[in-house]
Amino acid sequence: MTILTRAAHRFPAYFDRLIESFHAGHSGRHAHLGYWHPAPETETSAIGFEEAQAALNEHLIAMTVPRSGSRILDVACGFGGLIQQLDHVVSGTELHGINLDDRQLNICQQLRSNHGNVLRWQEADACDLPFADAMFDLIFCVEAIFHFQSREQFLSEAKRILRPGGRLLLTDFTLKESSALPAFCMEAVLTDGYGPWPDPWCRRGNVFQLLNAQGWQNIVCEDLTAETLPTYRHILPRGMDSARDPGDPATRSALMLQWLQQNGHLTYDCIAAHTGASL
Repeated sequence: MTILTRAAHRFPAYFDRLIESFHAGHSGRHAHLGYWHPAPETETSAIGFEEAQAALNEHLIAMTVPRSGSRILDVACGFGGLIQQLDHVVSGTELHGINLDDRQLNICQQLRSNHGNVLRWQEADACDLPFADAMFDLIFCVEAIFHFQSREQFLSEAKRILRPGGRLLLTDFTLKESSALPAFCMEAVLTDGYGPWPDPWCRRGNVFQLLNAQGWQNIVCEDLTAETLPTYRHILPRGMDSARDPGDPATRSALMLQWLQQNGHLTYDCIAAHTGASL
């Protein structure tokens, strides 16, 4: 999950820990949930957390079938894990990553292409993309859109910079207002460790609705809640009592996300769309 809101200049509390862990050599380039398919029924799994994180990227890449010789943008690129995997799939391609956090961009800049691709990193706001119209063939946005000041504005910007027939693939948490807990309580906990989270309940419209309203075509939504839920077994401390306040904002927010997913109040959605007319 990566924050991209220049106006706020606030980054989620858990990223301090992720950055420290990366520099200490304790974690890799992935900064998102894992993907287990089929979802394991017990804590025993054939693959570990970092492998599952890479598997999520593989799933997203397979959904888009990136083409060599194209231009691809990863919005809120984290530590560059997705672009690193794309580098093994395409050649002769411009792979762009943007973020507002220069600490994350500094980590990305350590990467070098092994397959003749050009890697470009840039500080930029997802809601005000500094690119020409119709510049890109494919845009990814993994676990970040819920941090943006406006989902609608980002989707509009993405459509502007995609060529005719260009594709967008993103993941988002879709939270529902059916919970027994007051919405303001959950928003406070989520924002505490994972904020900013300007519109957690999608009151301005969820991504599927916004894409439809903007005239995107071939919109597909895949619910990956079951496949990503095992993540919490890996990121939460073992043996912790979920009924007690852990005292740490990031852990508290992770517990809330786990509870929301387990109780059917939150879905983890993978959404794909394209701009319509092709060249």
